[in-house]
Amino acid sequence: MGDLQIVDKSLRSVFVGNIPYEATEEKLKEIFGQIGQVLSFKLVYDRETGKPKGYGFCEYPDQATALSAMRNLNGFEIGGRTLRVDNACTEKSQLELQS
Repeated sequence: MGDLQIVDKSLRSVFVGNIPYEATEEKLKEIFGQIGQVLSFKLVYDRETGKPKGYGFCEYPDQATALSAMRNLNGFEIGGRTLRVDNACTEKSQLELQS
């Protein structure tokens, strides 16, 4: 995958933090699907324990939908926790997207 594809994917993706540990990818796809078509939702798991780390990434077909998700779902409450929805284009998340 070329650097341009990675950048394009990160512009169409959002970082989702503060996810309750009991939340499923299906439930999160449902919530984020209210904004637009979700291409993929990936929860990040701890390699050693196999437990969710409490964050993940949602990929949309275009940047406009990703921006809409950041505007409309940042602060959304699920399972007593407030989601943090931000641009996936941070250095740490770029590394996650590459792996």
